[in-house]
Amino acid sequence: MGHKENYERIPDSELLIMQIIWQSKKAIGTGRIVELVCEQKDWSRSTVQVLLTRLEERGFVEIKKRGRLNYYIPLIKEEEYLSKETKTFLEQFYGNSYKKLIASLVQSKEITEEDIEDIIHIIKDAKGGEEVE
Repeated sequence: MGHKENYERIPDSELLIMQIIWQSKKAIGTGRIVELVCEQKDWSRSTVQVLLTRLEERGFVEIKKRGRLNYYIPLIKEEEYLSKETKTFLEQFYGNSYKKLIASLVQSKEITEEDIEDIIHIIKDAKGGEEVE
């Protein structure tokens, strides 16, 4: 049973909660999660709790009980999730072609000269600093 088969997307509403849990760097209590979610969304505590339960059922977080309080820790690393999401996105929208992705960014006029410079530097670094022709 490889890790890939059981990879699933986290729905946007749950992803918001997941991001709060990732940013926390340590076990985070329900109350604090509700507080942080409510800065962005007009959700009730019970909505947040339903989403937390779903995340736990699907194996994204683990609940640590401290007395009557629940604390949550992520069972999947943010980097790991993002890298899988990126791979899926690339497969679905660009037929696995980085070239098409970059071309569409460049053509969209949303990308600045500075962004392009940065991308070139990232690529140079990845190649071990050799000059890109």
